[in-house]
Amino acid sequence: MEPPASQSLPRPPTEVRSQLVGPLLAYLRATGLDPTPLVERFGLPLDAGSLPEVSLPLTTLHAFLDAAELLSQDAFLGLHVAQRVPRGNYGLVEYIARASPTLRDTFRALARYMALLEPAWSASFTDDADGGGTFAYGIEGAPLAYGRHASEYGLALFTHVGRQLTERPWSPRAIAFAHPAPTDIAPLVDHFGVAPTFNRGRNALTLDAATLDLRVLGADPALLSVLERAASAAVPSPAPDAPGFVQAVRDTIRAALRDGAPQAADVAKGLHLSLRTLQRRLTEHGTSFQDEVDTVRRELAYQYLRDVNLGVSQVAFLLGYSELSTFDRAFKRWTGMTPRVWREGAERG
Repeated sequence: MEPPASQSLPRPPTEVRSQLVGPLLAYLRATGLDPTPLVERFGLPLDAGSLPEVSLPLTTLHAFLDAAELLSQDAFLGLHVAQRVPRGNYGLVEYIARASPTLRDTFRALARYMALLEPAWSASFTDDADGGGTFAYGIEGAPLAYGRHASEYGLALFTHVGRQLTERPWSPRAIAFAHPAPTDIAPLVDHFGVAPTFNRGRNALTLDAATLDLRVLGADPALLSVLERAASAAVPSPAPDAPGFVQAVRDTIRAALRDGAPQAADVAKGLHLSLRTLQRRLTEHGTSFQDEVDTVRRELAYQYLRDVNLGVSQVAFLLGYSELSTFDRAFKRWTGMTPRVWREGAERG
């Protein structure tokens, strides 16, 4: 007997974004290995090694990382890749972290903006009574998150970059991983300076007050203000009360906008459905693919146009329009006015 809907467990996302694939492929090449067969086996883009992120099914990501471990014969692949990630790999979110005044501010910013990297991430920063704090993140319905190597990569990267930002060899007070413990944890202890705990269903990094209050060398308050305005406008904001299936379609459309106008066949593939099934199920919900594309674009258009740092042409690009005139016509159809007129009214209001 299935539990009532109100008690059902959250479903993990089918398609996820990963910023680890590129650095991992680069690491394999740097160690003398050819990852091409791995790329082809898992159907990744042939230029995946040069892409800032790759979208793929969560189950495929798990299998890809396991296969990469076998190829490299490196049981701590994620840990070692984290120590070689080039600056700027995480774009806007990374630059906000680097511009923050203290390590505490850095982790608070990460908790706030991680959804820009992957909307499925649920991240938080919690202050402790003694002035310390815990940064944690995971995926609802996916207790292993992105898998062991990705989790070790993530927390190792946060620690590695945090030490670079402060130029201090600090160690966390505690480390927790979503995945089960590997046979040998010595390399993890060596990197973090503390023995991790495992099987926690999320990844967490706990720091004491003195560490969190360390100054970030190179912090830039003026730049931070500009970056945070841009990030706040771009944080995904799903439409309220959308049925689960429709929301999954909208999430996939939102991710597809990075590559231009979303195509129904690509969205169906991302949801592991046939095109006919996607169209039928949307019809059952009283909507259509184009209606959902319009809904996502309209929501994001309102967010982006409120950001004075984004030109209207940039907004059109972010929404997947190849021409500004096409965006103008669509926006006028939604609101009865052009994007520029709407923005002027929003600024006066």
